[in-house]
Amino acid sequence: MALYRSISLAIILCLAATSAQAVTAQTETLSLKDALAKAVVNNPLLTEGRLGVASSEQSVVSAFGKHYPRFSLDANLTQRQDPFPYIPAQSAKTGPHFSDSFAFYTIQMSVPIYQGGQIVNGVALAEVRKQLQEQSLYFTRNEIIANSVNTYNKLLQLQKLKDASQSSVTALEEQVKNSRLSLELGRIARVDLLKVDVQLANERQRLLSLEESIITLAATLQYLMGEPPKGEVLPTLTSALEVPPLEGDFVRALESAKLRRPEYLSALAGVKEAEFSRKVTQGRFLPTVSAVAGYLDSFGFNPWYKEANWFTGINLSVPLFDKPLLADRSRDRIQKERSQARLSAVENQVRLDIQTALTSLQESKKRIEVAQGVLVQARESFRIEQEKYNSGAGVMVDLLLAQSAEVNAVANYTQSLYDYNAAVVAYRRATGTLEEYLQ
Repeated sequence: MALYRSISLAIILCLAATSAQAVTAQTETLSLKDALAKAVVNNPLLTEGRLGVASSEQSVVSAFGKHYPRFSLDANLTQRQDPFPYIPAQSAKTGPHFSDSFAFYTIQMSVPIYQGGQIVNGVALAEVRKQLQEQSLYFTRNEIIANSVNTYNKLLQLQKLKDASQSSVTALEEQVKNSRLSLELGRIARVDLLKVDVQLANERQRLLSLEESIITLAATLQYLMGEPPKGEVLPTLTSALEVPPLEGDFVRALESAKLRRPEYLSALAGVKEAEFSRKVTQGRFLPTVSAVAGYLDSFGFNPWYKEANWFTGINLSVPLFDKPLLADRSRDRIQKERSQARLSAVENQVRLDIQTALTSLQESKKRIEVAQGVLVQARESFRIEQEKYNSGAGVMVDLLLAQSAEVNAVANYTQSLYDYNAAVVAYRRATGTLEEYLQ
């Protein structure tokens, strides 16, 4: 018996510890700024983007390094069936040197003097491509911020709906009890009880659907924060779904977008990239000049002989005809026209995004005012119908309709709040000011 009590006590303690851990995990608090701070640090997509920027920085170093001299070491060891004049004759009195096995090594330095602007424009091209990588990183960062804010706000909305649905389920369960008692007393017909049961079943189904959506959205938020999904362990959101003040202005928004929006800046950089690429190709049509100096040491093994020489010179290369180079020039010209067309398309898209966001801001703000008034009326109507029904002056149909209207009013009000916040996100995304959420 004592052993049974000990085992039972141990089980109880284990269950209590497990429950305490679950409560601790579920009561983890998370504000919107906390979620964004984790997202911009831990999301693997941003890590990938930062590595891309670091790689492009090395490309700039590589392009600039072409200004410097180049040193090389060449070596060779050869064995032939017949002797070979590995050292040519220097004069009529100094003949060549033969050997069937010989070797040499050369240390050579090459200094670029004139490359038709290819090096300078190549450095500029590498810098522009680095800017493109940076704008790609900023674009990814903005997308993660926008998606994190929208997901967080949607979680807040669904939790409000869940609370309203849970309250409705509790009220309907109480009405079912009262209706059964009233049916036994003969005060209501059986059909009234069936109506309450049907509405209770519908509300429970709505509650289950909301709980499933909340779990899915919580996993999405954890993914955006760079964390593995934690199943049904949900954080406690401490921020509120409010109406942030925002005065939108098209002119100022367009100016901000042209200075900050990564898509527009990428399109501008694309035009520069096409221009510098064209200049690099054009430089390949021009002569190139480089200075060469080196040291050569030759060895013959059968018979043995050794000789060393130094040398200097100037290399001049003049392109006369190169069909692929002509095609490259035509390609670069077309690419520049294409990048300019893309810039125009992006600018039009920026204007459209700003105008759409401004319209959504105005429309959703008006909907909030209307939905808030409807919610107050729906709650008051439900309260009156409850009092009428409890006093015997009301009917079940009116009470159920009033209760359903209150739940729908809560849904419409929270949806209008979410839509306004989503419009704010869209406006800040259009103007390139999503970083303000981190402040």
